[in-house]
Amino acid sequence: MNFLIDITKSFGAIDFDNAGGVISYINIPPTENIHNSFQLEIFNVVLNLIDEPVVSSIKLQNSKFLDNMDEDGFLILKKAIITFEKMKGHEKLIRLLNQDEGYLTHESYGPKLANEDKIYDVGGRSFSTPQLLINLAIISPKKVTIEFTPSNLTYIATYEELQNSVKLLNLQANRVQPPIQGIFDTTYSNMHTVSDFDAGYRVYKQ
Repeated sequence: MNFLIDITKSFGAIDFDNAGGVISYINIPPTENIHNSFQLEIFNVVLNLIDEPVVSSIKLQNSKFLDNMDEDGFLILKKAIITFEKMKGHEKLIRLLNQDEGYLTHESYGPKLANEDKIYDVGGRSFSTPQLLINLAIISPKKVTIEFTPSNLTYIATYEELQNSVKLLNLQANRVQPPIQGIFDTTYSNMHTVSDFDAGYRVYKQ
């Protein structure tokens, strides 16, 4: 059974900002209509157990799940899905991993901010390109939820234990770019495509 928690007013329970050295990742799957619903995946993030709405929701779904956990511990989600029921707009900032100044890309989508708009901040290393850091500021007027499975998490009781475990946690979550496949793979391209220089394109050959 997956946990589904309303975090509309407890979004700060998600700690993606290098808590104790934990390296987090973010993935933004393609979507056709982000006005209606917007989802993103986060990996290797800490869910703080000091937020009462989060704790209460977990207990309602599984009364014994938190029996051996307390608010001083660290509940590390290896993978979770955040869903924004409706999105008014967003800003996205992309930087290189060790870029102290400037940025690679800044995008803004949607109408201008209005008084009392709620802005949810989330970020991490790019799941597909770990050399990039992504920060999102999402403007959403509706419900926000987080969903995760109990089998896809780790609980660490103390900060000292976290420090001793963080290297392994990051190693398990480490993302490495997969090798290029398809047309941009030089070997594949040489074997299966022929250039028509006059026409300006390549032709695929099995």
